[in-house]
Amino acid sequence: MLKEPVLSVNVATKAERGMLGIAISKGEQKGKKERGSHIHVFLYFTEAQTKDGDDVTEDNKPLGGRHYSYELVNNRLVNPRLLLDLPLESQGYPNGGKITIGPDNNIYLIVGDVQSHHTKAQNYLNGSESDGRSGILRIGLDSNFPTNGILGKNYPLNLYYAYGIRNSFGLAFDPVSGNLWDTENGDGYADEINLVRPGFNSGWVSVQGI
Repeated sequence: MLKEPVLSVNVATKAERGMLGIAISKGEQKGKKERGSHIHVFLYFTEAQTKDGDDVTEDNKPLGGRHYSYELVNNRLVNPRLLLDLPLESQGYPNGGKITIGPDNNIYLIVGDVQSHHTKAQNYLNGSESDGRSGILRIGLDSNFPTNGILGKNYPLNLYYAYGIRNSFGLAFDPVSGNLWDTENGDGYADEINLVRPGFNSGWVSVQGI
């Protein structure tokens, strides 16, 4: 246990906002140059404008859902790099935010639908274009975005590994098979456990639970 925090950031805390996800990577990536001896830490949080919890009024809306990478050096997280800046809505839920690193050395990040924003990622046939919400996003450890993603080649569609996800706090790779599984929170009932294949549509808002 350290006497001082390794990092202090301004975190929005209304409803389900907060410091939502963390993943750690160390060592060499397959087929890539050594990243150095530092530990790399990836965070996803709702970033406040000025200080922790200042997002209680409409005038102090969070800056966004922010995905950063840091290096751990001398017990401090340094050299922040903003990898993703995702839009938010006023109510503050559902946000998701779980991060894990896959066996393919990519980052997998779940982003909730954030107040049921009506996009095609939520299976609204005539909805607006997907904007990074309601999905599992896949990003390279060096923040390289796929040039040809599963659902498309343009940002942010190229980031989607799966979509149609309302909200989730559970994401893990089976260490034997390499399969990706998630838990999905229903709207008050009917939670799910899903086997997530590339391009998986979890069905929200059309399908939930049983």
